[in-house]
Amino acid sequence: MRHPAPILVPGATDDQGAGAVRSILRPLVAPARLQASTIQLLTLLMFVAASVSVDNFLSGSNVAAILYSASAVGIAASALATVTIGGNLFALSLAPTAAFASILFAGNLQHGVAFASAAALGMGVLVGLVQGTVVGLLRCNPIISSIAAGSIIAAIATLASGGRTILATGDANWLGNGVLLPGLPCQALLFLLAAVGLDHVLQRTRRGRELRLRGTNPQAAEIAGMRTRSVVLISYAICGLGAAAAGVLIAAQSGTGNMRVGGDLDFSAIAAVLVGGVAIGGGRGRVIDAAAGAVFLAVLTNILLVNNFAYEVQLMVKGLAVLAAVTAGALLARVRR
Repeated sequence: MRHPAPILVPGATDDQGAGAVRSILRPLVAPARLQASTIQLLTLLMFVAASVSVDNFLSGSNVAAILYSASAVGIAASALATVTIGGNLFALSLAPTAAFASILFAGNLQHGVAFASAAALGMGVLVGLVQGTVVGLLRCNPIISSIAAGSIIAAIATLASGGRTILATGDANWLGNGVLLPGLPCQALLFLLAAVGLDHVLQRTRRGRELRLRGTNPQAAEIAGMRTRSVVLISYAICGLGAAAAGVLIAAQSGTGNMRVGGDLDFSAIAAVLVGGVAIGGGRGRVIDAAAGAVFLAVLTNILLVNNFAYEVQLMVKGLAVLAAVTAGALLARVRR
């Protein structure tokens, strides 16, 4: 007995395809993800437009310059995002932490890259733990605490270096200027690993979820018995580690360490966090969004630079980008309500 042939419904395949596309796009255009998705799309569009309109924009040296610019700031911004998502606004001690890390790295490089890096990163974790203790356990204001910590760190770093520039006597060229491929610095790989790793921690681990819930509603998180104080401590330790890592990368590239290293790191990292789409009030956004914000600002700055715009204009454009991001975040928050 022959079975009847299946009846094909015209357009069924198209409907399934359209449904699949909608299922992919729906999370990207949801109010909670709209700003982050927009920035990532704008970054891609800017890069493509500059590739067509700017001479040598796609040259290996220029692409490497963009990635160098994004890497140190991106690592610091990714680490800072853990503090912001946890509901503690920002840490304003990134620049002095990076400067101190550069001094420790340059001063100890004769003992090897591993030892120098461990000394600098260990300092970053330590100062982060101290700030996390003050904010998370003692419940002090996070902004005031980080400003005070920044002053103390700067003072200790100045005493340690005597206010001088420390010249590195070892070889860290592979870390500072090494490339995996033409146009792809080693620092970019470290940036990628840091951003993806931290994003995984916050999205997939229990401590990460506790930190996000703490940022969304601290009172509810405490009532639920979550370890809110310990996750705040961890977020500040990560932030200190990220700032110190940025200082290490800058020192490895320049071969020096001094108090001018990372002078604008606080503003640049905060700008990347806000532009990327991390909510200033905490609880919303992802670490990968802050990383994307750093790439967006690096591409934008590079386009302005190769078109010979003055440094003051670059600062103004960065400031406008941050202002636009904060405004967009406020408007989207009203939509979510």
